[in-house]
Amino acid sequence: MKTIIITGAANGVGRAIAELYQDQELILIDNDSDKLVELAERLNANYYDCDIADAEAVSLLLDSIKESYPKIDILVNNAGMWIAGSLSELETAEFAYMNEVSRIKQVIDTNLFGLIAMTSGITPIMIKQGYGQIININSQSGVKTEEPYPIYNASKTGVTAFRKAVQTDLAKANIRITDVHPGLIDTDFYLHAKSEIPRFVRDLGLKAEDVANVVKYLVDLPENISIPSIEMMDMKSY
Repeated sequence: MKTIIITGAANGVGRAIAELYQDQELILIDNDSDKLVELAERLNANYYDCDIADAEAVSLLLDSIKESYPKIDILVNNAGMWIAGSLSELETAEFAYMNEVSRIKQVIDTNLFGLIAMTSGITPIMIKQGYGQIININSQSGVKTEEPYPIYNASKTGVTAFRKAVQTDLAKANIRITDVHPGLIDTDFYLHAKSEIPRFVRDLGLKAEDVANVVKYLVDLPENISIPSIEMMDMKSY
């Protein structure tokens, strides 16, 4: 049985991954308390109510995990936040709320700091046990820059740079790390940012289960094979 940590587990892609691996030992992490508890109880999984953008909370979380779990097979860094608006539009009604300074920091801390903190905290466990796998649910914004999303691009390209920088070091410790770069996904991701997109656009996107299946593909690969990054789009979105 594998022990799998999933951040951002309560909704969307994280939930789909958790449901796919409900027969494994799951550690579910999210700050959406109600949905997290509901999912964990349904899947008989362990869970932590934690905002990974909060440095102190993450530190306590990692201490608890290290005390409670002698091994961690897989870390899925899935937690993320959306933010939109080119610099010339930040004072418009549509984007003003989303781009308040405190929210900009929260997005970067969630998308980048939280991922780095979780990876840095869990890696020593994997090094000690002699193996491990880390899967980052990144974004197409992690491989190309788009004018309307400069802050989101910055957070996601930061993840790409981090993964590239640690890839060889982790490989020496028999730890695989992969960035998954999905395009548009039909989830409530944008709604949570108060930036809902039209239904007909969402219909062009991937399903959360599609991304979960790519995670499964990566997990099921022979242990000597490492894929640094993988991009995915729904055929309808081309």
